[in-house]
Amino acid sequence: MKNSNENRNPRVLDTSALVHDPKSLLAYRDDIYVCLTVLEELDNLKERTDKNVSQDARAVIRMLEDIINGHSSEEMEKGIQLPSTETAQRGKLFIGIDTQIGFAKELKHAIGSDADNRIINYALHLQNTLKQDVSIVSRDINMRLKARTIGVDAEDVLVDNQISDVDLLYTGVQAFTGDLFDRCEEEKDFAMKGKLYRFNRDLFNDEAQTNMYWYDEVGHVGKIKEVTDEHVFTTLLQRKPEKIWGILPKNQRQAVALNQLTDPDFDLNIILGPAGSGKTFLAIAAGLHQVIELNQYKKIVVVRSRVFMDDDPGFLPGDLTEKSLSLLAGVTDALISMHSDGDDEKGTRATVKHIIDRANIEFTSMAYFRGRSIDDAVLIIDEAQNMTRAQMKGMLSRGGKNCRTIVLGNLAQIDDRFVTPASSGASAAVNLTFRT
Repeated sequence: MKNSNENRNPRVLDTSALVHDPKSLLAYRDDIYVCLTVLEELDNLKERTDKNVSQDARAVIRMLEDIINGHSSEEMEKGIQLPSTETAQRGKLFIGIDTQIGFAKELKHAIGSDADNRIINYALHLQNTLKQDVSIVSRDINMRLKARTIGVDAEDVLVDNQISDVDLLYTGVQAFTGDLFDRCEEEKDFAMKGKLYRFNRDLFNDEAQTNMYWYDEVGHVGKIKEVTDEHVFTTLLQRKPEKIWGILPKNQRQAVALNQLTDPDFDLNIILGPAGSGKTFLAIAAGLHQVIELNQYKKIVVVRSRVFMDDDPGFLPGDLTEKSLSLLAGVTDALISMHSDGDDEKGTRATVKHIIDRANIEFTSMAYFRGRSIDDAVLIIDEAQNMTRAQMKGMLSRGGKNCRTIVLGNLAQIDDRFVTPASSGASAAVNLTFRT
């Protein structure tokens, strides 16, 4: 049996694999196949009394719908390209019709689950049709043993399969190994006019466009100003960036984020990344810098998507701010962290309260955003991965005159059973922005 990470076979995904981890649809570099028997089993599972199983089955169905939606039966037969990026290449998704395939002689009189036998038979048929090895992915140990007995490779679901935001979406950043300037064979391959550098177009990936950032391993960080068929024109950011509200970036991606969050060219800022990468911390620092130090905006408005746009925050004690604070602990934690005064907890909390008042920070619920227009403000939307497309559209339309909108999220942390990485409002915002 091949190591899962080295196995380049097309995969046939079993029902148990998909229900265990719906992200299995996006876990492989090569083509994946889902047959009609699996779709039928998923349909049956969604009515199970076990809520966890039924919810997982529905999540898989929604994820398949998000991928397949808009494609014809001919396109599904040819394969639907799964989302790929520079960091994560993926194959195609095929929906296979296994109901019209006669059973192979090895399975004609097989006992056990009829559905399992049909899935194994489909994998065997696919193996013969493609004239290459095919692997079944299943959580069912007995099914894997049965498949291997008749000559079809089988494996368990990948352990700790985490979907990264940069694996699914346009990142707005290209990373280079080594020194980018070393890739120029001669000095004429790049030119400098003031602060503007010119590089050959073929050094950059296909996603290169105006306002995209890049960085290399020796510390160069640049921002693309123009892209032509032959050249990319870019400026360089300062090697030693200035502090923003007393904060210095810890790495080049944070340097890019802070530059974007304070750059007047960006009214909409979408910062996605794993937990602990500093998204909320940097957004709050940039907001305080522009409200208090630069007087570019009059206030900071913070909302979190866990409170749905159509839901009331409930009958909690206190006013709207006090009701919302418990849901926005990540923001208050960031404020405490950047204003911590050693062991003086009381003094730190007093400082944070003073900063909240001085920056006119408003903590609120999406339930009260319908019909509002946010002017002269930094609008921070936290935990945006749980938003639907409709909610994202509703929130982004709230930005009025002189409003900088900052969307924060992590697709790997979606915990809403009605939202998948493909259907998330955060994904839609990135894709629409990239296309425009």
